[in-house]
This record gives sequence, structure tokens and C-alpha cells, in this order.
Amino acid sequence: MRYFFFDGVCNLCDGFINLVADYDSQAKVKFGAIQRHSELMQSYGAGRYAIGGEEELSTLVLILDGQVFVRSEAALRTMALLDSPLKYLSVFICLPRPIRDLGYKLVAKYRYSIFGQTETCRPPTPKFQQRFLDYTGPQDDPLPWASAQIPPSSALSSSSPSL
Repeated sequence: MRYFFFDGVCNLCDGFINLVADYDSQAKVKFGAIQRHSELMQSYGAGRYAIGGEEELSTLVLILDGQVFVRSEAALRTMALLDSPLKYLSVFICLPRPIRDLGYKLVAKYRYSIFGQTETCRPPTPKFQQRFLDYTGPQDDPLPWASAQIPPSSALSSSSPSL
């Protein structure tokens, strides 16, 4: 399981979600706004970043196979899951965490004044909606033709007119 939590009103975060959705062709990552998923985040030990936590709305949060990653590590590990060429940006994980996180915290501190806030997000297509944790609609059948009823070959030969 790969859950990615973000500030749902931040334009920078919204842009990153759009980037991930567009370059994660295998749909490896599911998204959720921090504002809506406090309980789920708490259940994975990430409650301090959820609404009401000591560091609420201060970071991106990635839960990857039960482990919690925040700040630059969350962003870079998410990048590693994307298609080429974007996945190669994850090489910056080699930089020392304090340096990466210093840059991350600086951008995070001023993100609203630089990038603004939004009341609305990208108009969702059904496929994009399915990427969100709170999606409750029908799931796409990845192979719609696979569920079609094909009669056995004996039924086809017996129903064909004789010449």
C-alpha cells in the first residue's frame, strides 16, 4: 500500500498530486488530503502531521508499506515510484536529510504566499477520482473485454448455418 497525504488547499501540493497522477501510469500511489484523513494517518503513526497534531499541515506524508516518510523523503520516495524520466529526480535522496529538509521547510513555510491556495482542484476524470482514498464509486475494470461472455467454440459451430 502506498498512501500519499497532502495539504488539500495548497496549490503547490495540488500541482504535485497532478504530476504524480500524470506520471504514475501503474497507479501505484493513492492520494488523500490531510484535512480528511486524520484517523487513517493516526492509525499508521503519522498523527502528529494530521489535523490536530503538533505538526499539522507542515509536510507531505507518504506511507509506503507501513513506513511513514515526511518532508523531502516523502517527495523523493514518491518521485521514485513515477515513470521515467521523473523517477530519476529521486537521486537527490543521496543528499543529507538535514540539507534536503532545510530546503523543504523553507518552501513549505512560504508555499501559500508564493503558490497561493485553492478552493477547487483539477476537474476530476473518473480515472483520476479513483486515485483518491475517499473515492466510493465503481472501480474500473482494467480489461473490460475480459468479463465478456464468449460462447464456447462448440456453441458457435452448432449455431452456424450449414452450407
